[in-house]
Amino acid sequence: MSDDDVRVRSDERRRLLNEFEVERNQLIRNIETCRIRDIDRPFIGDWSLKDIVGHVASWEAEYVAAIRDIRAGQPLPGHLLDERQHDHWNADHVERKRLLNFWSVYEQLRGGRQRLVDELEQVSDDDLTDESQDYVRVVRAATDHDREHWHHIAAVLAGMAGVQKSTPTNE
Repeated sequence: MSDDDVRVRSDERRRLLNEFEVERNQLIRNIETCRIRDIDRPFIGDWSLKDIVGHVASWEAEYVAAIRDIRAGQPLPGHLLDERQHDHWNADHVERKRLLNFWSVYEQLRGGRQRLVDELEQVSDDDLTDESQDYVRVVRAATDHDREHWHHIAAVLAGMAGVQKSTPTNE
């Protein structure tokens, strides 16, 4: 591999992880902009802000596990790939966090991201940016998931009834 190829892969990694970080930062900003009363009351549909934060934290744990599985040579779990399983999985995991304190759930969100970043640091530039590898799928799923939820929160904060579906900037 030439120095140019190495530089290109390094640049692709930086772009991918920069977008990953930007979307998370926006999600955190929007969560922190919400009112205290939004924590436990229905905020988006039947979900409170705590439910949303717990939901994202639960998925973050799944992304960490997926990266570890990929490194171990195992396939991605079915519920990550099959969107038909998401509603049931989401409802189950939101319910598990409902009795927890908001700040505990919020720390799970922050800690989960750090664990995911730590796992990604162990992945080479070549593997992380190779479109045929599952690593990039997991990073994009996490990025898109954060984007989806911060858009919904922003719409509520702006007093809008809904939010338009967005697509990743690289598509």
